[in-house]
Amino acid sequence: MRTAILSDLHLGSAFDEDVLRDAAIRRALLDELAAADRLVLLGDVLELRELPLATVLAGARPFFEELGEAMAGKPVVLVPGNHDHRLAEPLLER
Repeated sequence: MRTAILSDLHLGSAFDEDVLRDAAIRRALLDELAAADRLVLLGDVLELRELPLATVLAGARPFFEELGEAMAGKPVVLVPGNHDHRLAEPLLER
């Protein structure tokens, strides 16, 4: 089983510095991910320390839509990091 691991994407950065804002880089990454059997998003996928959640999600949405197409039907595991820890809050509260 081929597992791809991505970390520290910091999507939605207030400074527009996240690498996936570049369409060519994003396409190259998604082309590689299409060959993976599963994907682990290992921490700090989103940058939730600078902007409101809705703003970050709106900025990251195009990437996640393309990621969904590339990984269609394959498992994606999300491990929150310190910049996107709010993604784990519902689990922690339970």
